[in-house]
Amino acid sequence: MQQTAKHFSDQLNKSLDDLGLPQNSRERANALSKMLDIPKQQAWSLLEGHVLPDQDLLQRVASELDVEAEWLLGKK
Repeated sequence: MQQTAKHFSDQLNKSLDDLGLPQNSRERANALSKMLDIPKQQAWSLLEGHVLPDQDLLQRVASELDVEAEWLLGKK
């Protein structure tokens, strides 16, 4: 599961780069927190590849970033 969380993190960060979100990890976590209406600590954990989102959050992330959930997980 660790590899999958890291892959998710990489894909998430690539998408956020494309949107022009700040590179600074604290600023990026804050922006993601606001975008998804989740706690900053949870946003940071997703960005750093420590955890995977649950299915509902995964779908919200994919929708916000206009990507497929499978792509975020490396299944596509």
